[in-house]
Amino acid sequence: MTYFNMDTDRNRKKYLIKGKKFDMMCEYKQIISISMAALLILSSLAVSLSLSYETSKAFGIRLPEPLVPQGLINLGKKPSTDIFNIPPGYKIEPVLWNLTLPSTVAFDDNGSMYISEAGYSYGGFHPDPRILKMDSTGTVSVVADRQLNGPITDMEFNKKTATLYVSHRGVISSVDLTGRVKDLIVGLPSMGDHQNNQIAFGPDGRMYFGQGTVTNTGIAGEDSYAYEWLKTSPLLHDIPAENITLTGQNFHTVNPLTPEDLHDYATTGAYVPFNQSTTDGQVIKGNVKCSGCIISANENGTDLKVIAWGLRNPYGVAIIGDGTKLLVTNNGADERGSRPIANDYDKVFKIDLTNSSSSSPKYYGWPDYFNNSQAVENNSKFLSTSSPNNQIPQFLIKNHPPVGKPLSLLGEGVAVTQIAISKNSSFGFPNMAFIGEFGTAAPLIHPFAQITQKQPGFTPEIKGQKVVLLNPQTGNYTDFLSLKKIDKSFRPTGIKFNPQGDALYIISNGKFEITTDVPGPASGLDHYRTGKGLYPFASLHATAWPYANTGVIWKITKINNDNNISNKSVNTNSIIRNVSTITIPKNMEK
Repeated sequence: MTYFNMDTDRNRKKYLIKGKKFDMMCEYKQIISISMAALLILSSLAVSLSLSYETSKAFGIRLPEPLVPQGLINLGKKPSTDIFNIPPGYKIEPVLWNLTLPSTVAFDDNGSMYISEAGYSYGGFHPDPRILKMDSTGTVSVVADRQLNGPITDMEFNKKTATLYVSHRGVISSVDLTGRVKDLIVGLPSMGDHQNNQIAFGPDGRMYFGQGTVTNTGIAGEDSYAYEWLKTSPLLHDIPAENITLTGQNFHTVNPLTPEDLHDYATTGAYVPFNQSTTDGQVIKGNVKCSGCIISANENGTDLKVIAWGLRNPYGVAIIGDGTKLLVTNNGADERGSRPIANDYDKVFKIDLTNSSSSSPKYYGWPDYFNNSQAVENNSKFLSTSSPNNQIPQFLIKNHPPVGKPLSLLGEGVAVTQIAISKNSSFGFPNMAFIGEFGTAAPLIHPFAQITQKQPGFTPEIKGQKVVLLNPQTGNYTDFLSLKKIDKSFRPTGIKFNPQGDALYIISNGKFEITTDVPGPASGLDHYRTGKGLYPFASLHATAWPYANTGVIWKITKINNDNNISNKSVNTNSIIRNVSTITIPKNMEK
């Protein structure tokens, strides 16, 4: 962008005019005429802009607010810590704020922290993705702001190559510390509902990452239009890891791709593009670049292998124990689209990596097994109130491989995100897993709503928006960091320890809500006006609404002072005891 000083230019023009000698009066008149004409044009332009502005105010239309520039990060009042419940003996403090859609952090060997601003959020909010750096002195600079696809979902620092490994939509790249981007893996099926997610490096030198599905439950439908991709990429569809045989079940919906024809309907089957039907016995070919799976590769991006599949959106991955197990968080199915599924919880899986290089990848049930690996076929438990014709879901695939069970069920619609494993006793909870929960997007994807005000006989309930502490051996868990009351600004996506392991960083994506009105007049304000033409398609009753400049990086540390007990405090032990005694609800065990 080029900047100029109007006053300086004006003075320069005066100087040039003044320096010329004119011998004829007509030339002076010509100059005066030109000047008067210019003034008239400028006056007309000013009036026009003024009228346009007044007209825009009358119709409730205003130019969008600019994103907070990098230099204004941390400007203004610090975010309050009073909103949190945190275990005794720990403290939480904000490190960076006024960020736009921060998603994760990583650390190099020099003590610098790298922060990703995702550059994408559901709800049609797509600012530029970028990677920032905060050095040991607290100075923030931009490392990379191009050649990245939103959303950036994770970064990991590779000590061997001194580069950041970045997971961004459809690509795994290495980014050196000068900002040069080198793509290692491309063509991942990440242009639909979900993307490629968190990265973990194993002791075998390989990287592991999660890849989400294109659709909610195997069928492209009206909800795919609401998620923005169907209107621009109508040929997208899910891809299995291995060859599958379909039952030939098809779904009939209004066709959102032909809004000019109100009588046009589409017929769509599983694992095929929208408005393509399938037949009983039809075979869909598998591919290593599959959807809903865990993929492994060498550090240079070669030798891709599928470790597990049949997962809906494996967001968080972490190596545990001696490096032979992988802990994975997985988002449960939503009650939306042509094949809505009810009562499916978010889950945690523990995957054995011992024979992953030689055996077939483990199958975990999607799109036909949900909750605690229960079959959807003729099971009224999964019947949604929004299911077309009140029809109980049926299988999409014939002859499923053996189905693996989850280690733990975390809750319906809590939107699990990244995992971090504690490896330092000075922080506490060694070998325990910390898991983020973004929070519900109801009523957009579930019928229940997060009502924020008390009503007779009803107390508001927070769905997710916390960090839980999970025992990878038992699957039992408890809250570690939670909200005292509903606060739509705390949306944890990234969970990372610093290299020393004595500080836990919680990356809050920022304020995000589901609304049936358009917040206005700009994304940073809380007041509302009634929305006209709100819905991308008529059957949708709400929309996601993220806010700029509301993201925060939080830091949690152990309190060490004379008034506090040592690192082996009863507070830490009592929480560990709580984790070891929590059990999965009985109605989830079957």
